[in-house]
Amino acid sequence: MIKEKLEKIGLTAGESEVYELLIETGQTKAGTLIKKASLASSKVYDVLQKLVNKGLASFVVKDGIKHYQATPPERLVDFLEEKKTHINKAQEEMVKLIPLIRERNDSKTNESNVRMYLGPEGPKIILKELIEASIREGTNYGYGTRDNPFVEIYPHELNEFFNEEKKHKFKTLLLFAKGNRQSQPSAKIKYLSPEFFSPVRTMIAGDKVFLVDFTKPYTSIIIENKQVAESYKEHFLMLWGMAKPYPKLPGK
Repeated sequence: MIKEKLEKIGLTAGESEVYELLIETGQTKAGTLIKKASLASSKVYDVLQKLVNKGLASFVVKDGIKHYQATPPERLVDFLEEKKTHINKAQEEMVKLIPLIRERNDSKTNESNVRMYLGPEGPKIILKELIEASIREGTNYGYGTRDNPFVEIYPHELNEFFNEEKKHKFKTLLLFAKGNRQSQPSAKIKYLSPEFFSPVRTMIAGDKVFLVDFTKPYTSIIIENKQVAESYKEHFLMLWGMAKPYPKLPGK
């Protein structure tokens, strides 16, 4: 139980095992830990040194032999705070680096940058990049499926999109099939006949086109090309001009 929790906060499996043994045995020699651990003896010494370096273990020398013990458990919180600080600093450095990478990448080629993802992580990446592109451009467009599969499959990520949409005040224009009334907080929505739609969800923002086929295992494609994005946008706006807002549902 403790070992699994320790791994979740960033300790390795070996570090977690040895730390838990230190809790159970109290102050003890490395030899005792070697007998109880599932690790090789040389590995135990290495792990003990790493725990000492992280402030999670300490030692005293008795009769020329090191005796190790776990530091107070509150040190685990300090460890997490230090890790958070390092991550925040690394994130700040990456944010500074992104414009340089983008500038160098743009100077190398004007060709399309096409990426494809297979599996459930792809749509999450697409929603994140759609948010970023929408913040820069101020508007995004979506169509292609009769309803919105993100609502059922990725509610948490979609709520994040809604929050960013509200925070940054970018516009969202969506097309759906008649008879499938949608409710999305800030989006402008129109409806077309079902024959206009395919199983592939299509979104456009800035120079990017995002395509998601929700047929398992999910195929997600990101095309970064200004001309391609403009072509998709023109097609969307043509359909938008044909569409009607909020049709009356049958029986209503």
